Amino acid sequence: MTFHRPSTTIANGLQGVAVITAALAFASVAAATTGTVSFQYSGALNLSQNHDGRARPAAVTCDAVAGEICVTESAYSALHVFNAAGCETFRTGGFAGISLPSDGAVDHEGRLVATSAVDGQDASIVRLDTYGEPDGYRVERPAGDWRPTHLLVARDGHYVTVDGASGLMAKHDKDTGALLWSHVIGEGQNDDAQLDMNLGRPAQMPDGTFRVPGGNLHVMLVVDEDGQQTGSFGRVGSSPGRMVFPVAAAAGPGGTLLVLDQLRHKIMAFDGRNEFVAEYGSIGDTPGAFYYPVSMAADGNGHVYVAQSFRSLVQVFNVQAIGTAE
Repeated sequence: MTFHRPSTTIANGLQGVAVITAALAFASVAAATTGTVSFQYSGALNLSQNHDGRARPAAVTCDAVAGEICVTESAYSALHVFNAAGCETFRTGGFAGISLPSDGAVDHEGRLVATSAVDGQDASIVRLDTYGEPDGYRVERPAGDWRPTHLLVARDGHYVTVDGASGLMAKHDKDTGALLWSHVIGEGQNDDAQLDMNLGRPAQMPDGTFRVPGGNLHVMLVVDEDGQQTGSFGRVGSSPGRMVFPVAAAAGPGGTLLVLDQLRHKIMAFDGRNEFVAEYGSIGDTPGAFYYPVSMAADGNGHVYVAQSFRSLVQVFNVQAIGTAE
């Protein structure tokens, strides 16, 4: 894969590639597997085309069907679509009608969907046709004060959103916009009732369950396919495996869960039993380092994308889990 390097100075300053390998143990019903998980810096997506260098990527998602990457860019209220080779293939324009988008994705039919203000007012789900214009899709609001901040195209093709402040998680029918379910998650885990939970971007695991970053809760929330919270895991702290402010999750290779912590500037890997196995990252401006990252996505083919709004950057990593069945 070929990706645009952030700048000549940074690229030339890269000595080799940033790689970390850590012990990983994960199990299946059939057999136990041991191995390693590795992170390798690969480059960065080019967000600078036709812009003045002030791009602000707020979110990054991957289409599990076609492998397309969608970057939600808040400075210009635009959605950028890249193919699996890292080349930009589409960008929304003024006719898209989106305003202050917080998250966007490509659905299973190749349509762009986003959480955005509608008509300059309440936030909702907006869907665009092949010309990049609103297609008239309207959703049933789960609550009057619903403010969806994160959007996930579920494995069945329907749309799942998370209101990061209130903890309201909802699922809408991709065809009709009907509300399929909605539940408040994270209740009872907030030590300061006056503090927004700031839940992060969720991931759906191969078994259909969801993992939702707890943000100010300093944990990961476990949610079943029907939107009911069934548990949580994680401990607050800055030592390996601990969480300070998790903001995004992604299903990693070998059944792992990847968690992006904004204030620790790291990606953590957990096995199928939610046990910590490895972490990668450090604060900095060099390729492979992080500076208050805001979002993360994985394409299911070993590539992980990390968005950094303060650096106008979406970095690309190759992530592998190498195991030997016993």
